[in-house]
Amino acid sequence: MEIYAAYFTALTCFNLALFTRQHLLTRTKPPPHTSPEGEEESISLAYLPDNPDKQAGWDFKRIYFGVYILATAADWLQGPYIYTLYKDDKDLPEPTVAALFTTGFIAAAVSASFVGSLADRYGRKAACLGYCLTYTLSCLSVLSADLFFLFVGRALGGVSTTLLYSVFETWMVAEYHARELGACGLRLGDMFSSSVMLSGLTAIVSGVVGEALVEWTGSKSSPFLLAAVCLCVAFGGIWHFWTENLAVPSTTHSLSPSTEEKDHQQQSSTPLQATYRDILCDGRLLTLAFTTTAFEGSMYLFVFFWSPALKAARASSASARGMSLENTGEDVPGLPFGLIFASFMSAMMLGSMTTSAMNLTSNLKTSSRLTLHTVALATIALVTPVLAKSSEAGVFWAFALFEICVGMYFPAMSKLKSEVVEEKVRGKVYGMMRVPLNLFVVLALGSTREGDAYRDTMFRTAGTLLLIAFVVIARYLD
Repeated sequence: MEIYAAYFTALTCFNLALFTRQHLLTRTKPPPHTSPEGEEESISLAYLPDNPDKQAGWDFKRIYFGVYILATAADWLQGPYIYTLYKDDKDLPEPTVAALFTTGFIAAAVSASFVGSLADRYGRKAACLGYCLTYTLSCLSVLSADLFFLFVGRALGGVSTTLLYSVFETWMVAEYHARELGACGLRLGDMFSSSVMLSGLTAIVSGVVGEALVEWTGSKSSPFLLAAVCLCVAFGGIWHFWTENLAVPSTTHSLSPSTEEKDHQQQSSTPLQATYRDILCDGRLLTLAFTTTAFEGSMYLFVFFWSPALKAARASSASARGMSLENTGEDVPGLPFGLIFASFMSAMMLGSMTTSAMNLTSNLKTSSRLTLHTVALATIALVTPVLAKSSEAGVFWAFALFEICVGMYFPAMSKLKSEVVEEKVRGKVYGMMRVPLNLFVVLALGSTREGDAYRDTMFRTAGTLLLIAFVVIARYLD
């Protein structure tokens, strides 16, 4: 416990130091007058005391992040308790629990093929409202003992996950451009970095609140009910403060500049008729789709495997020191999973804050270079636990490095997608990119077996995919 408390304290101090430094710089640094061609103005809202439009930037951040925090809190609150609720509280057999999880990922994969286009056609605000409704029903389904309703709830949860990670960002990007907030000094890259940072902070707070709520009520269903409350409040915020935006009409329906001439010859097609062929024919879109599958798929596998990997590392480390673990049961004693999770979230925040402080997502070039380096570091981070499995500290810091990469990846990838994907098909393409991701996770988790050897194989597989993504990014984006 003591060593992980020290790790968490160290990561928190790094975050505080970086935040303080960035805050002081924005208060003292004079505003730049020029910026390189194609690059966002490196100017903070704090630099614009006399700009009458400054308030517009602050207002936009408040109405978006106020809702976004509640939406992500609902996801983080229930996440740690889904498995134990099904397995322990409802006493479901392991195959049934696995089937419930698989149902969620399959629903996410299927819905990803059409929810984006529906959001483009009928409105991104409406899709975000739909997220609040479907996830609320998913949360309430855990109150039932009927297996049918539990499966329906998991399916709704899968659809909700697709909506959370596609339509919210789509609405934000479209609204940012519609309001011309770049002229107010609000950088789109900073919005992406803040999203990741706030998501990590929300995860930490949600974990603490959820644990306290379970201790107070004695029920693992209570975090799901609190999540439903968060979703209801988010629904009200979206309904009252957000404006609707649709796919922008256009005479062409190109997905990116590299396919503009081809799409111009297909004027008879509508902008919403983008297909997988469009992605496959565009090198940059195909690269983004593969990188999303490789990195975010590895992230989902990491979420599933980090706990047993650390337990195995502690057992191996104790054995190497000549300590006997007999009669201690299956779990290695003294491993504070809640504190470790909080440490990982702090590491993710550190990555996001570093990205924002160094302005690493100012344009397409810097974002692609950041993604390239992030994928390389993530490859090393996931292979290290296989090579140094007997070192508990080594495994922990390798995982912490991966979380730092997660914090850097999402702002960079969001910036790349905002530049490469055109507005009129943004929602559909974002959703389509998640189809191979969810299929990969379903196949990987569906073949899960007990034992260190299989876990090491999955880490090697993830590392190999990330290495391939590194090569592809260097070829088509860098």
